[in-house]
Amino acid sequence: MKHSSRFSCMPRILLMAVAVATALPAAAADLNKRLKVKEDVTEVIMGQIMYDFYLGKGFTSLNNILTAKAEGLLSDNVTATEILLGDLYTAFGMPEAADNVFSRIITRDMRSDTRNETWFRQGRLKYRQGEYFEAERVLNVPISTLEITPLEAERRVMLANVLMARNEFDRARDLLAPIPMSNALGMYATYNMGVAHLRANRPEEGIALLESVMTLPVSDNETNALKDRAALAIGYSYLQSKSPEKAREALINVRLEGPFSNPAMLSLGYAHFLREDYKRALSFWLELMTRNPSDSSVQEAMLLAPRAYEALQANQQAFFGYKLAAQTMSDQLVVLERISTDVKKNGWLDRLNPSAEGGVNADPLEAPSMALPTNPAETAFLSSLFASHTFTEGYQQYQQLRRLQSIVEQRKRDLLAMRDMAGVMSRRQNLLAEQQKRVVAIEQRIQALNDHWPILQSRARAAARNPRNYAATMSPQDREIMDRIDAMETAAARLPTGPSGSNTLNRIRMLKGLHSFNVANRAPRTQNQVYSELTRYEKELTQVRNRSEALRQLLNDNKTITSTNITTQTVDFDKRLNDVGKGLEKSIAEHTDYLGLLAAAVLEDKRNRINNDLAEAYLNIARLQDAALNRDNRPVGTTATPKP
Repeated sequence: MKHSSRFSCMPRILLMAVAVATALPAAAADLNKRLKVKEDVTEVIMGQIMYDFYLGKGFTSLNNILTAKAEGLLSDNVTATEILLGDLYTAFGMPEAADNVFSRIITRDMRSDTRNETWFRQGRLKYRQGEYFEAERVLNVPISTLEITPLEAERRVMLANVLMARNEFDRARDLLAPIPMSNALGMYATYNMGVAHLRANRPEEGIALLESVMTLPVSDNETNALKDRAALAIGYSYLQSKSPEKAREALINVRLEGPFSNPAMLSLGYAHFLREDYKRALSFWLELMTRNPSDSSVQEAMLLAPRAYEALQANQQAFFGYKLAAQTMSDQLVVLERISTDVKKNGWLDRLNPSAEGGVNADPLEAPSMALPTNPAETAFLSSLFASHTFTEGYQQYQQLRRLQSIVEQRKRDLLAMRDMAGVMSRRQNLLAEQQKRVVAIEQRIQALNDHWPILQSRARAAARNPRNYAATMSPQDREIMDRIDAMETAAARLPTGPSGSNTLNRIRMLKGLHSFNVANRAPRTQNQVYSELTRYEKELTQVRNRSEALRQLLNDNKTITSTNITTQTVDFDKRLNDVGKGLEKSIAEHTDYLGLLAAAVLEDKRNRINNDLAEAYLNIARLQDAALNRDNRPVGTTATPKP
């Protein structure tokens, strides 16, 4: 019974074994099927692209996307890649290419929020190009109807700007109202909404919104500048409604050293002038006259200060004030002519960049910075120039072209070096066969040493671990001494027998024992030395093996380069780079002329305004002279300094 019970479970075990044996091939086939799945490198490539993008290397990201697409590693069906590509095209001033990408994405079957986000990017592209009608059509599509996301807030701000340009302030206000003021875009939206109310003749609502911006806590420079703008807008509104006291209360919130301090001081003086407090008005305008004379607010103050003197019946001070204004305006016309001459010179745009090399070594998609000139007249001119969105966009594209030109020149130098290297490799082709034999011999010796190394390592470690086998760990110096002692012992044994020979032999044997004791005493230290030497030899063997592999790789590279005729390929690339360089030179020349025309237009506008101010100053001088002549009953045509 015991035997039968012992084997009663055998059928079940056999059935389980058969089932497992049947399932193993199926599992192996399934594993092989899963292992043969094509590797998707999209995430790896996109990781590197996004890493460069967030480091500010937009041009590198753009090149990597196009290269991966050309090599078939990235598909056009990846929406995230296409959106990034469209944004990079937009930043690089290639609107047609960006428009093609966005149009291709919109036609796909995708989630509605992704499609709306793509519509937004296309609308933003049209907005930056100045195509406001098309931008409005595209931006009317909301990104999100549930919450105000950052992109939705940006869409509303751009669309509101388009509407306000057409004086549709009610629609603009409705768009901007839901945007919270928790971030910079929300603060700008609140400011724009307040301005929209003012332009729609609703000053109460507009001033309330602008006051919410003006009373924000002190923060970074951007927020503080927006606070100043809000206070200035409130002051302008109150001045237009003839409420100088309220205007003064708003204008005193503008920082004295901020970018809007000059127009604020001008407006403060005018507020006091409306209150007939001419001395206080004069104090603001006289302080403003000590600032940069190229600033339009300072120039206007030079004409208003004499008016305050006239109101105070100080005609003589008013006369000299108008003369000072006329002289200053004349000097400013000379300054404008000098700036106009500089603008016509070659390379004037490169001098706007603060870096020594003009920023040509930076990434082409990096936002260009502008130099801060020490000349006050140039500062005022550049401030007016870069206030234009058109000039700023054009200057950014010019900077990108200059940096591309630098990259092309560097690639041409790289190609020249590659061509020289290929020539050297081609001339060394006859020596490759002999060098290959030497490399093969070295590889064989290394392989033999590598095969015997475990045995040598095992013997050395065993000898080092055996404290009695101290002779195996004896150093070469100690072994040489031992060999000399053995030779002396052999020689002494051949001496004639006698007391003298026995004493000599005993002394030699004592010396041998002392030396053996010394070697045995140093045995533990010798074991550590053996382990250290084994580690060092192992590292050296690995290093020699790596050098051998590097030699083999160099030989293979030489064969590959000489077989692909790289010299001809570099010549073809050089021709293509020359064509690209000529195209860049043409584009740079066109942008230089275009930006020069924009600068000339700004200069002409400043020149016309200063000429008008100069004419007004001369008219006031003549008026005061005529008044003085009439008061003194002098004949017309004589001159006299007016008296108070």
